[in-house]
Amino acid sequence: MFKVNILSSITFFLIGLSSSQVYAQSLDAPNSSPKFSKIETVVDGLLNPYAIAIDDKDLIVTVNGALVKIDDSGNITTLTTLTPGVPSGAIVFGSDYIVIDPAQPPTPTSLLRVSQVGDVTEIAEIAGDPAGLAVQNSDFIVADFNRVNNNPFVGNGRLLRISENGSSISIIASEGLGGALDVFVDGENFWVTDFTFGRLLFVSSNGDVTEIATGLGQPLDIEFNGRDFIITDFADGFNDPGNGRILRVTKSGEVDTLVSGIGNPSGLAIQGSDLLFTDLVAGRIGRISGLLAAESVPEPSSVLGLLALSAFGAVALLKRRLKQSTEATTSRDAS
Repeated sequence: MFKVNILSSITFFLIGLSSSQVYAQSLDAPNSSPKFSKIETVVDGLLNPYAIAIDDKDLIVTVNGALVKIDDSGNITTLTTLTPGVPSGAIVFGSDYIVIDPAQPPTPTSLLRVSQVGDVTEIAEIAGDPAGLAVQNSDFIVADFNRVNNNPFVGNGRLLRISENGSSISIIASEGLGGALDVFVDGENFWVTDFTFGRLLFVSSNGDVTEIATGLGQPLDIEFNGRDFIITDFADGFNDPGNGRILRVTKSGEVDTLVSGIGNPSGLAIQGSDLLFTDLVAGRIGRISGLLAAESVPEPSSVLGLLALSAFGAVALLKRRLKQSTEATTSRDAS
């Protein structure tokens, strides 16, 4: 909530004009501005890197057949082996890591807890194709792609809740999720990427599903920068590699492309204003420095608010001066 006096409203008016121009430029900047043009390769030579999470200065990454830790010097340590195949989600949970160990149906998939030294405990077995992970309170929230007829592109998605010790597994939602691939927890509610139909979905705490955005290509990972969602779009990368995108999607469903043509981005991690992503096909982890710095400029509604506020202040200032002028004239006439 803004608190300003009448004189400062003129300054806000000028700031509002400037900010609206900056915001308009920021939507087009990622593909043209030198600030966003360079993608640094943090590490390459990985086998199908997928999920990525940050633990202090280390990166936790699932690759084909293993969960690995990568320090800030690029040294790679294998924490545990996983079933070979396309790797799935992993998150940091306290001092441990929670990872999905993929399996070929009908073999159940395992949800594992892995310590920093590689000790492994199975939390639960899941009959399906769990891919994305998040935490709500002490429960694990799992996006289950739940493929149809063993088709890797068509899913009958579910959103699952698994207790911390694995003693309880319940279904939050099982209708209208398409190919659910990843999930972000928002208080009591959830946001889910639908890989099959290219959508961002909102799932309420009681399991109602609402379509928020469409046309996302093949969305995979989802992160939240405090205002908008940042989503990787595989963009038909299996048939036409190299056209992957990083998307920004608002909670009201507006979609912008932050970066395009960057290979096959899969997993995401936010580190300050930098964005880290895995490239499933190229086998690398990339860093786009400063990509999210532009996210701090006001939203259009905020700019309009500044303009409205400053206009109100300007009118009030004119009224005040008019009143002072009238009082001075009346005083002279009286004398």
